[in-house]
Amino acid sequence: MLAGCGQQKIEDPQAPNATAPTANPAQSGPQIFRENWPDKVPTRGLTKGLSLPLEAYMPSYSDEITVQQARDNAEIACMHRYGFADWRTEDLGTSPPLAANASNMPRRYGLTDLAEAQRYGYRPPRSGHESTPPPERDAPDAVTVLQGRQGGSEVASFKGAALPEGGCTGEVNRKVGALDADLVERLSGESFERSQETAAVKAAMGQWSQCMKDRGHQVNSVWDTDKLYSPAAGTASTEEIKLATDDVECKTTTGLVKVWFDEETTIQKQLIKENESNLDKARSRKDITLSTASAINTAAH
Repeated sequence: MLAGCGQQKIEDPQAPNATAPTANPAQSGPQIFRENWPDKVPTRGLTKGLSLPLEAYMPSYSDEITVQQARDNAEIACMHRYGFADWRTEDLGTSPPLAANASNMPRRYGLTDLAEAQRYGYRPPRSGHESTPPPERDAPDAVTVLQGRQGGSEVASFKGAALPEGGCTGEVNRKVGALDADLVERLSGESFERSQETAAVKAAMGQWSQCMKDRGHQVNSVWDTDKLYSPAAGTASTEEIKLATDDVECKTTTGLVKVWFDEETTIQKQLIKENESNLDKARSRKDITLSTASAINTAAH
């Protein structure tokens, strides 16, 4: 989903004062954990306050949770009709991403937060809540009702009661639908690639590369840093933290992130002009899906 590289507030769940994730006690359907969700717009680092034009058309993480909550509520209601009174779905919001949407602004241009670099190296801040998988989802009767299939074949009824086409999953798809961000994410990827080929970004990247060379690191672009440390290691080494810190400090002194953002902003504005009609239609469909999902969630309480 992410086009570049992605941040939220830094929270260390192992710290003594870390707030433990808590579910919404009033939630009758899927449990939702809301701790450590990413800010809509970055609030720290070199991307603080930055938002690209195409982000206005992108579903947010909160939007995705709203739709999934509605899908889960509709699934639970359907399964209840067929006797699965204890049916439940997976917890939601337990592993929030680093960015609020697919633009992945906090790390779109590589690592951009000095505090993160000094503490975690290139690794994302640790966050999340471990949830227990719902039981009985693989039980034969449950699969029959959920998918409308039995032994690899479609079935139209369960214990004498007619099933929706495609089972409860088919009913959910028709009732709630899903968010479609294919167009905006494709355009976002295009602008990201094109921006790297602009003269301004190439010049700023060269300055960043020289800054890194002066500090003892041989890297031509911000994407080369992963060759100088071991991502598979459990924690960041002293060398990785120094590399990450130098990376962000060189981005600061050269202004690389701002130059890159400005160039990509120009490209995205042009892409929006060229695709405005289709983008507006996609955003309208997104708004309808979110409105439907919100109504389902409200009715489920």
